[in-house]
Amino acid sequence: MTRARFKTEVKIFALKEREQGKSWSIIRHNIKERFKVEPPTVRAMEKWKKSLNPENIAAEFFKDAKQEIPKFKKEVQIEMGQNLLPLISQAREVGEDMEAATWKWFFQWAESYIGKEKFKKLVTDYLSQQGDVSSEEVK
Repeated sequence: MTRARFKTEVKIFALKEREQGKSWSIIRHNIKERFKVEPPTVRAMEKWKKSLNPENIAAEFFKDAKQEIPKFKKEVQIEMGQNLLPLISQAREVGEDMEAATWKWFFQWAESYIGKEKFKKLVTDYLSQQGDVSSEEVK
């Protein structure tokens, strides 16, 4: 029997919930509802609480990302072949800016991949950090 390895997102969620004073049983229930996975044991979550510091969390994110690269690479190749290349060709034919068409496609693809709300929050946060606009202006 192999032990389940939980994604870093689940671990961080559990730790944030615990910081808010929630019991382990409520956290387990919330993990099951939100992530649609069998929740970790209380013992595992207590171990995360002791061992996860900013450096370890960064290492966990890199490990998760490395596992996702092959799947992500294949999805991008399919998207480019089926959607981006015809779009660029069409933009060229009608005299539109091909670079702008490409970036618009990329942003639409990213939004569909991570979800509208998360995408909007990331763009808003990025623009706010750059000092170009306030978060109220983006809304």
